[in-house]
Amino acid sequence: MLSISLLVLVTGCYLLLLFLIAFIGDKYQLPKRVKPVVYSLGLGVYCTSWAFYGVTGQAATTGWWLTPTYTGAILVFIFAWPLVLKVAKICRQQSLTSLADFISSRYGKSTRLAGLITLVSVAAIIPYIALQLRAMTDSFTAVTQYQNSNGIFDISLVFSVMLAMFAILFGTRRIRPSEQNPGLLMAISFESIVKLVTFLLVGIFVCFWMFSSPAQLLAAAREHQAIIAISAPPSYVYLTQALLGVLMMFCLPRQFHMAFIEQKTESELISARWLFPLFLIALNVFALPIAYAGLILFANQDVGSDSFMLQLPIYADNEWMTLVSYLGGFSAATSMVIVATIVLSIMVSNDLITPKLLAREQGRSTVFRLNHQLSPNRLLMIRRITIATILLAAWAYYQSISNTELLAVTGLMAMTLVAQFAPAMIFGLTWNRANHTAAYRSIVTGTLVWAYTLLLPSMLQDTQFYHHYFAEGLFNQQWLIPTALFGIEIDFIAHGVLMSLILNVLVFIYYSLSKTPSMAERLQARNYLLSPEAQEQLLPGNTPLTVNDVRALLSRFFGEDYAQAIIDCHYQDKQVHGEYLISTELEAKVEQELSGVIGGPSARLLLNSAKSQRHAKVNDVVDIVDEASELLRFNRSLLQATIQNVNQGIAVVDKELRLVAWNRRYIEMFDYPEEQIYVGRPVEEVIRFNANRGFFGDSPKQQEIEKRITYLRQGIPYRFQRVQKSGKVYEMNGNPLPGGGFVTTYADITDFVKTQKALEEINAHLESRVEQRTADLQRLNQALAEAKQDAEQANINKSRYFAALSHDLLQPFNAANLFSSILQEKCDDKDIRELSKNISYSLENAEQLLSSILELTKLDAGTIRPHIEDFYLGTFLQPICDEFRLLAEEKGLRFQANVDNVGTRSDKTLLRRVIQNLLTNAIRYTEQGQVELSLERQGMDILIHIKDSGIGIKEQDQQRIFNDFEQINQNKEQGLGLGLAITSRICKILGIGLTLNSTFGRGSEFTIVLPVIALSDKPVPQELTSPVNRQDLKSLKVLIIDNDDAVLVAMDKRLSEWGCQAWQAKDQQTAIAVTEQHQPQLIIADYHLDDGVTGLQVVNFIHQQVDANIPIIINSADHSEEIREQIREQGFQFLNKPVKPAALKRTIKQLVK
Repeated sequence: MLSISLLVLVTGCYLLLLFLIAFIGDKYQLPKRVKPVVYSLGLGVYCTSWAFYGVTGQAATTGWWLTPTYTGAILVFIFAWPLVLKVAKICRQQSLTSLADFISSRYGKSTRLAGLITLVSVAAIIPYIALQLRAMTDSFTAVTQYQNSNGIFDISLVFSVMLAMFAILFGTRRIRPSEQNPGLLMAISFESIVKLVTFLLVGIFVCFWMFSSPAQLLAAAREHQAIIAISAPPSYVYLTQALLGVLMMFCLPRQFHMAFIEQKTESELISARWLFPLFLIALNVFALPIAYAGLILFANQDVGSDSFMLQLPIYADNEWMTLVSYLGGFSAATSMVIVATIVLSIMVSNDLITPKLLAREQGRSTVFRLNHQLSPNRLLMIRRITIATILLAAWAYYQSISNTELLAVTGLMAMTLVAQFAPAMIFGLTWNRANHTAAYRSIVTGTLVWAYTLLLPSMLQDTQFYHHYFAEGLFNQQWLIPTALFGIEIDFIAHGVLMSLILNVLVFIYYSLSKTPSMAERLQARNYLLSPEAQEQLLPGNTPLTVNDVRALLSRFFGEDYAQAIIDCHYQDKQVHGEYLISTELEAKVEQELSGVIGGPSARLLLNSAKSQRHAKVNDVVDIVDEASELLRFNRSLLQATIQNVNQGIAVVDKELRLVAWNRRYIEMFDYPEEQIYVGRPVEEVIRFNANRGFFGDSPKQQEIEKRITYLRQGIPYRFQRVQKSGKVYEMNGNPLPGGGFVTTYADITDFVKTQKALEEINAHLESRVEQRTADLQRLNQALAEAKQDAEQANINKSRYFAALSHDLLQPFNAANLFSSILQEKCDDKDIRELSKNISYSLENAEQLLSSILELTKLDAGTIRPHIEDFYLGTFLQPICDEFRLLAEEKGLRFQANVDNVGTRSDKTLLRRVIQNLLTNAIRYTEQGQVELSLERQGMDILIHIKDSGIGIKEQDQQRIFNDFEQINQNKEQGLGLGLAITSRICKILGIGLTLNSTFGRGSEFTIVLPVIALSDKPVPQELTSPVNRQDLKSLKVLIIDNDDAVLVAMDKRLSEWGCQAWQAKDQQTAIAVTEQHQPQLIIADYHLDDGVTGLQVVNFIHQQVDANIPIIINSADHSEEIREQIREQGFQFLNKPVKPAALKRTIKQLVK
């Protein structure tokens, strides 16, 4: 025996493993080649704990080596394959959510039929779940000898709670049950593997450890009396249960869900066609050997054959194999319970609760309450409560009958009950006369016959009531005996199956022939009977739903962004206004989307409530009247609710000038006694009543009455105001109604009149005040204009100062850096080389510090103004990725880039600076691994992720790193602590989001958030300067253009050391002369030359004069993004001064490769 603590620990760990697998399945996408295998194993939910334990028991009593229900399932994949493909295709096209949704959608999307199927399914599955709880509890008790009479700590209740938590956590995470649930599917597939492996392990253990070989076991079985005495039931029993196996592949709610709702593509079904039958056969390989071993070893013991799988390892005193057997049965039970409760919760919420909420709201004051009643959170909560309720009911059922024999036949009885859906499903897929009445009444008939032939004898057979009323047949009619209906005495289960299905089919055929399908049923039948091509030819015209209607409906369930995305996807580039009438295709898409949330019947009911009329052919009008009546009743209640809740008084008279409608506000405004206002009262009497109360002042009463009656009779619109005795002012608006009658509205405009008078008084003094204020404003505007001009000039001067300062300060660093690198390479003295290296490092730090301080100063001074434009992100990022890929490879890192051409809007120059800073940091602080740049679409935003596998940042430091001169890792000689400060300031200027997600020791991820913009023009690849086709730098002819003599000498020396031939030029004239004489293959030019001339102007002039496309490198001590952008637009390379030799050499090689 195993200890309770060990078994509880193992059980808990197993459930935690399921949680982990489901979590991984939800978070990570499976490889495409693995998905069909996972889907096929998911179909293993068909095999419950009865399949794990009961198969051996059935083999022990019947001698069957292959369970008949498995045989039926295998036959489906061999002979009913076209039907399987058809059902799967319909589920995908219609976004169906459950078995009830599938059948009810075929019959005009009947809410009533869906509710019936749901109720029958609940009645069938709850006892079936109780059977699984019994299996788990019995196996736990058998392994541990645990007994506890205190129900609060009942182990079955503990199991129920754990399974409810799992089902709620991973079965109700999505609002749309038609969406696949990869985490759940992966967990169920894992449980199928556990079932199969544990069954095979126990079989091998029995055949090769408990017996020396299968041959010895078979020899002992041939001589054992209990095995010799096994008598197989009649063949019709096997065939009847095989028929149940066939029908369960379509009619069992959990199997339908896993087979047809969770499948995405036809390729998954094709793989399952051979994988699933092999799985079922493998589960039966050792059924007979284990049964024989149990009969031999427990011949003289009171051990049930259903428990041989568990009792044999216990008998052998092998704790490990006992644990394996327990886990196999536990996995079989949990997989069934989890999927069954999730599926039932979908059916109950979509087909029972949601339609009731919709129907209740139709009778209330406004349909806007639907937004609350059917919110996504409300629907998910309904499903969670349903799961908990179902498991609680199953546990209560198990507790109430756990000491009876009813659970022994529960599995086959549950299968028989859900098999009553088969005629409605199969006829619905094959016969155009199948109708809602036939489906509904056939299921009711089959259910009643099932209750009479199976449920009644099972529950009441040993009671006096049964013996008194049913033992000899109802009303003492022999042909009405429940177990021998019509005098047919056969196997108990076989009798119930055949009687219920035969009568079910007969009722279906009778009502299909005697009733004509409604228009809605005929329209919906096309989706089940006709090919998509044939359906397109029968589509009706436009319906009067507008784009605004569709947007409002979808927004309540999916949000405004998703609703607009559906509309944009349908109309693509076409511009449509809100009152544009939608097409039938879009309405079908809307209904499909809604069906994925609240089921087909509820989606149809909601759309009918939204539509006020519909077009149809003349010969179809009569068929639509019945369906339209529900809509008309809704409209009437909506109109009445609207009238009662407006602020204005409303009174309506018919063409006979009799009062027919009014609202509460009308009564309140004129203070009518209750007895004065009633339907049918002549409006003349009401007017006279008001005249007698002095409402018309001193005017002649009869004259005022006749004037108003004349307006009403002639249908003349009118509008006038009247001051009441109370001082209130009412405005009356009267308008004729089509077909006769008149509607008058009464508005209290007292506050408006008071305001109007006050405005008139104010207006009398307004002109002089306006003239005075105008003069004041002119003076202020003049002062503001002068101040603005001064500020703009100051900014211009400041920008020029920064540019000149950065150029003049950094120019000497350039020459010093080049000389230092030459000294470092040429000097053989180790100490001097080390000293030269230190000088280079100090120069580089000083240059970085100076550049960063200048850039921060410009950012803080506000001299940088973003130039916002629309561009393609992929085209923008590609050069940056190419540049940093080289830097990463030089450091031995992998650089991955995943970018798409998504349109966005920002300042390209500043955005490039942000991305370069982040990539520089990522490479700088990563010693091994990779740096990754990727894009992610999130609604109307595009996210740029820059991720590294570097040292990471501690949580307490993640805010601090954006401060000036803040450097977290002080031990490393890395950076100056200004890069992220600059990045943060630029992001604020651009108005874009910047977030950090980092784990210390594992790396960091920065995310930039940009808007998604739809661009009409296609991205144009940037043309770069043609490179020289060379493999090295030897004898490369280079022209150097710079106005600083030290830089010219240093650059000449540096290039000569690399084997290049270099010529110097300080101005345009010299550069032209050198070019014409020596034909350089590369030009390196400073941006700022003397007399306001730029290197960019010089090289462009050279291109024009010599008519040669020479590769160009522009370098500058001015690091402004404007200069970088100008150079890149010309297709030239840009390097910052001081020029780093390594970067210079890498760039030259890139151009001359």
